[in-house]
Amino acid sequence: FPNAIDSNIFYKRDKYEMRQKFNYNADDFIVVFVGHYIDRKGPRRLAKALEGIKGVKSIFIGDGPDIPTGDGILHTGRVPHAQVPEILNAADVFVLPTLNEGCCNAIIEAMACGLPIISSNRPFNDDILWEDNSIRVDPMNIDEIRNAIIWMRDNPQLREQFSQASLRYAHDLRI
Repeated sequence: FPNAIDSNIFYKRDKYEMRQKFNYNADDFIVVFVGHYIDRKGPRRLAKALEGIKGVKSIFIGDGPDIPTGDGILHTGRVPHAQVPEILNAADVFVLPTLNEGCCNAIIEAMACGLPIISSNRPFNDDILWEDNSIRVDPMNIDEIRNAIIWMRDNPQLREQFSQASLRYAHDLRI
């Protein structure tokens, strides 16, 4: 059975209001990651995939030993729980190159905030991710992760379609 989200906390907000609240540039393309900084979740693989992509910034929410580093990181570390949905709403896409999950709450929360998803092509995501709301990649392939991010950045119409699909699917995953 999939996990569920509290739709009183995780819902779509105005992206530009949230960017203004956190002093993020309105014109940047922002990738967000939420999870433990461990190899299984892939924060360092994501940081490596982001290297050299022009116009892309990133936010890493979490903690652990595999702290992501690189240019363009707007935030790394924990935030108060109440800020998680606000920061998700400031982003353009949620990326989690995870190796193994049950039903990933972070993905469902990102969907409830209307984010397109880039995550693992492994079977554990089959119950919550579909081709109309996500790009599924080999979580060990840095080039696939990078290319999916570039594809999302360069296709605003596709991002909007994925966003709407994420919102529809998340509606059925409310508590």
